[in-house]
Amino acid sequence: MSTLEHEPQSHHLAPEVVASQQRRAVLFFILADAVFFASMLFTYFYLHSLNVNDGWLPDGAHTASAGVVWLVAAVTVASALAYWSAERGIRSGQRSRFLSGCLLGLILVVAAIALVIYQARTWPIYMSDGSYASIFIVMVGVQFAHLLVLVVLAIGIWNRGNQGKFDEGRYTHVTLVGYYWYWVALTAVLGACTTFFTS
Repeated sequence: MSTLEHEPQSHHLAPEVVASQQRRAVLFFILADAVFFASMLFTYFYLHSLNVNDGWLPDGAHTASAGVVWLVAAVTVASALAYWSAERGIRSGQRSRFLSGCLLGLILVVAAIALVIYQARTWPIYMSDGSYASIFIVMVGVQFAHLLVLVVLAIGIWNRGNQGKFDEGRYTHVTLVGYYWYWVALTAVLGACTTFFTS
């Protein structure tokens, strides 16, 4: 047996190639999520327009509070703006601005999660309360999952920033987290817009 067979095989790609691959992967992930989210919106409006046997909102059925839905969306958008400021900070070499903006964004995401939990505990609807209730609860569940993913990403990107990983201009991961963060904010607003088409 030759010694070459025991040597580990290593393939090193240029940093710009790796960054391009990572960017493409995140964009495909967001695209897949967008298709799923679009299917939920289509289902919402399809069931709303169809309203078979008044199944959209049967007699005695209730709707969730539009105020809380929009409050969750507003807090999520505010968190995205905080991260946008953090991203601008790291691009200009201001680590402290990045860390504070990222931390503020994380706190706001946690606040949005708390509001979603409050909403779910207080809304007067159940899955069996018609088409509106079932699709609305699914959409809120997806929003909750989005926010949980953001918590993990925010902690991770803050930790990397605190370690000085982005101080030398290598902030591809900061940009990629931003892509997802802004997408989640957009879905929150689009989901809240359905409250205009409830009854």
